[in-house]
Amino acid sequence: MLLASLAQAAAAKTVYVRDTLYVPLRGGQSPEYRILHKGIKSGTPLELLETDEESKYSRVRMKDGMEGWIETQYLVDEPIARDELAATRQQLLDLQARHQKGLLRIQDLQSEREQMSKELESTRTDLDDTRQELERIRQLSANVIQVNEQNAELMTERDQLEQQIDDLLVANDKLQDTSNQLWFMRGGAVMLAALLLGFWVGRRIYHRRDSGWA
Repeated sequence: MLLASLAQAAAAKTVYVRDTLYVPLRGGQSPEYRILHKGIKSGTPLELLETDEESKYSRVRMKDGMEGWIETQYLVDEPIARDELAATRQQLLDLQARHQKGLLRIQDLQSEREQMSKELESTRTDLDDTRQELERIRQLSANVIQVNEQNAELMTERDQLEQQIDDLLVANDKLQDTSNQLWFMRGGAVMLAALLLGFWVGRRIYHRRDSGWA
């Protein structure tokens, strides 16, 4: 019995009540059996448990677990047209909602694209400004290097000039000493000449006096 139930469960498939308003669910395979459910609405999904080709009844199970027999002619393998139409309409509404959502998403993407384009253009402008600033800095750096080189050359020339000035000062001091020596020698010679002249004049005067006295 258990194996039969498992086999039936494995072979079970879903069927639907066809386009009839209400179909009774009976306790057996003929109209004489007791009605378990007085009317199953068309389009109600049922689980097919077994089908009797001779009696043309099928045993089904409802969602609430109730089991019974229903005439096979009222069962179809696909949902009824009304339910299919409703499902189709619902699918259409879902598609329209998805389409509207997609349009909104496209608008958002376009807005984001425009914003990104503006940001990209601004970034390009900033990049150009940065490049110009870097070029200016490079030129200033080159000028600074050139100025430093010129300053180094001027400092070298200054050191050379200071050295020349020191040499000239030393030479001037030497010349000054030599000039002082010459003036000293000249002064000594003049004084000596004056002394000799005075001595000679004194001798002349002395000789004249001696001659006069004689």
